[in-house]
Amino acid sequence: MSSDHHLLLMPPNWIGDVIMAQPAMAAIASHYRKQHENCQITLCGRGWLKELLPWLNIKGAEYADTIPAADTAYLFPNSFRSAWQCRKSGVKTIIGYRGQWRSLLLSHALPHRIDISVEHHRGFHLDLAKQTGIDSDNDEVELSVPEGDLERGKIQMQEHGLDPERTICIAPGAQFGAAKCYPADGFAAVVTGLASDGWQPLILGMSEDRAVAEEILKGIDIPLWNAAGETTLAQALQLIAASKLMLCNDSGLMHVAAGLGIPTVVPFGATDPARTSPSGPKVTIIYQPAECSPCLQRECTVPGHPCMANITPQMLTSACLTMLNG
Repeated sequence: MSSDHHLLLMPPNWIGDVIMAQPAMAAIASHYRKQHENCQITLCGRGWLKELLPWLNIKGAEYADTIPAADTAYLFPNSFRSAWQCRKSGVKTIIGYRGQWRSLLLSHALPHRIDISVEHHRGFHLDLAKQTGIDSDNDEVELSVPEGDLERGKIQMQEHGLDPERTICIAPGAQFGAAKCYPADGFAAVVTGLASDGWQPLILGMSEDRAVAEEILKGIDIPLWNAAGETTLAQALQLIAASKLMLCNDSGLMHVAAGLGIPTVVPFGATDPARTSPSGPKVTIIYQPAECSPCLQRECTVPGHPCMANITPQMLTSACLTMLNG
């Protein structure tokens, strides 16, 4: 075992992708901690990563908003920019996948052995570790709840009139585009059915999801909270951790909930569950592909949005109740 070493991990640029890269990042960090007595581990990325990092279950990792002159860097983004920034910052050894005209900037330019057009993104990220001789003890996502955050989530619920023992989260948005989104009237039918059984809805999302959330909650006469656009990422994570269920589209919050072991129900349509399904012990995916599925488009161009129309509210309601009563 050698002494000091500074390991830099540059995660992907979207929350869902960061969660899918968690097993690989955890394996790399664990390997370097075993190899170096004093191993400093830094994650560098977008500002929201600072709020997400404590949940990623990477022991000893710290956030930085600028790239340090580390000894070793693993680049999960495939961009030229990430490699150039590391080289410019004085990182000694830069490891990443080749491509994007960046091979000359990398110390180890690795081949793409996993085809993400048909294989899971989680395996793609894990192969970055495997190609450098690092095996993972666990290929599944395992997030952890920071001390005190479960209770903070329950307190938020109670402050808005919700019973934490009966609260379910709904996330009706998706940053990639509307093609991934189950229709609002479908979500409304599911949430109304669950509310009739006493389950109190809490909607999470961005401010642009707020109008859809209001449509989903219309007419429900039990305690509820439209939190879309009202929480920080850290608060949203606390609420997910304290909830009894997550009903959502293929999104970053889907991966978070599943990785925390929260029962998670997801309608898939435009995207392929073989490539981006969530990792967790309590996941139900409803996938009723149309002829055009998976289109991988941001917006649906087929009348009637058939991949989502094939999934009835009754299918989702049944899946949710099975999870909640199981």
